[in-house]
Amino acid sequence: MDLSSLNKNQRLAVETTEGPVMVMAGAGSGKTQVLTSRVTNLIEKGVKPTELLVLTFTNAAAAEMKSRVRGMLSERQDLRDSISLLEQAYITTFDSFNLSMCKKYFY
Repeated sequence: MDLSSLNKNQRLAVETTEGPVMVMAGAGSGKTQVLTSRVTNLIEKGVKPTELLVLTFTNAAAAEMKSRVRGMLSERQDLRDSISLLEQAYITTFDSFNLSMCKKYFY
């Protein structure tokens, strides 16, 4: 994975593997690139896609992230098995995730 296009703070967000990371920035600043690179980096390090929670505000952004991660994984022969797990991963919107938790734990 090529991180040369990322600035210092973006690279830090991608390479930090312990604990949560929140990425906040304006439109067009590279948030999606940072998050997709972070997800791919974590998968490279052995984290299963189904063990990740990636939340965004719009369905379009969530779909774009999944698509980009899928593309990054498909470029790597050793990571292609992770693509099937990607569809089960929580790469979704805050609203959708919260609704799924309400449905699952309504009691």
